[in-house]
Amino acid sequence: MHVLHIVGWYPNHLKPFETPFIERHVRALDPLCTNTVWHLDVRQGDRWSLHRRSLKADRTLILTTPLRRWLLVELMATGLILWAWLTRDRRLRHAVVNFHIAYPNCARLGLLRRVIGLPLVVTEHWSIYRLGFKSGAKGLDRIRRIFHLGVPLITVSRALADDILTFAGPPHPPVHVVANAVDTALFSPAPLEREPGRFFAIATWRHPKRPVLLVEAIALLRARGRDARLRIAGGGADLPAIREAIARTGMHEHVTLIGQATPEAAAAEMRRSHALLHASDYETFSAVCAEALCCGTPVVASHVGGIREYLTPALGSPVPENSVEAWTEAIDRDWDRLLTLDPAVLAAAIRPVVDARSVAERYMAVLRSVAAANAIAR
Repeated sequence: MHVLHIVGWYPNHLKPFETPFIERHVRALDPLCTNTVWHLDVRQGDRWSLHRRSLKADRTLILTTPLRRWLLVELMATGLILWAWLTRDRRLRHAVVNFHIAYPNCARLGLLRRVIGLPLVVTEHWSIYRLGFKSGAKGLDRIRRIFHLGVPLITVSRALADDILTFAGPPHPPVHVVANAVDTALFSPAPLEREPGRFFAIATWRHPKRPVLLVEAIALLRARGRDARLRIAGGGADLPAIREAIARTGMHEHVTLIGQATPEAAAAEMRRSHALLHASDYETFSAVCAEALCCGTPVVASHVGGIREYLTPALGSPVPENSVEAWTEAIDRDWDRLLTLDPAVLAAAIRPVVDARSVAERYMAVLRSVAAANAIAR
């Protein structure tokens, strides 16, 4: 089977570390089918530009525009997809077209379905549905209609599926849950002892992540006499706020910003750490929490969204409230217990959910069923 993936977010020359979890979802399918990836996106910026260089996609067209009107962005996104489709390599015979991130690329999904003439699937990772796109604009109805056309929907958690269905309202599409994929050959336990008091956090630091809370919790833990240190990897809009929090709390010697980390470096950090810390107001899944567990590292994380579906006290410490006091209490209370958790047990508990091969088999079953249903309908 040949699957065409049209992605709105993907690692690219402008942002090499953009949404690696989408790339891993797609690449997990490689042993089971032939994948072609088009990175097509209209994104807002200060000036017009068209970026064509492909870092990891087979084809990249990123149009940057200073325009802010939703409708205009949607029309440009639709135009970009139609142009890419009409100028495609027609020797490639696609069986299914899989859109990743519905908005704005799928804003005219009915039109795209008629022009493309192939079975479509939408895979969603975005948490914005829970917030109703932070808007009350009439344009929201155009987004809701994406999910009223009966196009099958794949989400990375039941929580995200519920968010989308609540946002869109009926009629609901067929829904399938396929977790994020983890490279369990890379993210796996190693025969070394975790270092007490050494904590690790990694993300693209922007809302809904709460990195400042982590810095303040480390400061309060140290005030309680705990030898807590935190290493923070990743970039993002909240880096200035993190630096300000480090300066304000006097944590220069105890909280270290290490910048972007390769998957290999992140796995090494996880294996050495007392625990991975992940504070967030919401997560559709949290691939980094799953990666840490695959490394045999306990996870202390906000008990929100998709994290609730796999993180139990046996695997770390779910934190029920995003306050400095609650986080400090959770880490302080479970300090010794976290160090006693068996890495092999942690990895074995999460691996069936996120192992790339298992994810690919569930994912492929959905794509085959969609292709088969289309063949029967014809």
